[in-house]
Amino acid sequence: MLPSLSSLFLYALALAGASQAILPDGRIHANMRKLSLLPSVNSTRLDVPVRSRNGTLLPSYNTTYYFDQLIDHNDPSLGTFKQRYWHTYEFYEPGEFQFFIAVSIQ
Repeated sequence: MLPSLSSLFLYALALAGASQAILPDGRIHANMRKLSLLPSVNSTRLDVPVRSRNGTLLPSYNTTYYFDQLIDHNDPSLGTFKQRYWHTYEFYEPGEFQFFIAVSIQ
């Protein structure tokens, strides 16, 4: 007696699920984006000093910096406000670029 088509389908589905493996870099399948190479920051201890890769003592992650930002770039007579930002040199290497992300919360 031959098995039914539905039982063959279920058997094939079970085999496919059991044979799923994780790639060496931790992804479930190759269509996923590769994992980040940057280490994650432990957000519970942002107030402690940080050391750079060469051992230099740096300010803590929660150090806030400010610069004067124009309210309207087309009309500087409107004045400025204090734009705050956070920065760390922890992963900076000479000759590499840095990027800036400005987030506005209203």
